[in-house]
Amino acid sequence: MISLIEFFRERPKFTAMACLTLIGLIALWGSFMIDLSHAHLKMEKIPLFWTFFGLIGGALLILVSRFLGRLGIMTREDYYDE
Repeated sequence: MISLIEFFRERPKFTAMACLTLIGLIALWGSFMIDLSHAHLKMEKIPLFWTFFGLIGGALLILVSRFLGRLGIMTREDYYDE
């Protein structure tokens, strides 16, 4: 297992391309596996709609959580020392 991690760590371009290829294959496979006959909205019939919906939703979740963290959840390291 450690040799596999070292293999990917030594080849960052290959690792990035492999991950992007895997994500693309999963997105294509998922777009063909979804049954569009039971779609409730017209948007749901767009190919890869749920893939991009999940991507945008995840990105928004990260951005909102970072914003909330900087508002007050994160504080100085010496906050309790005073």
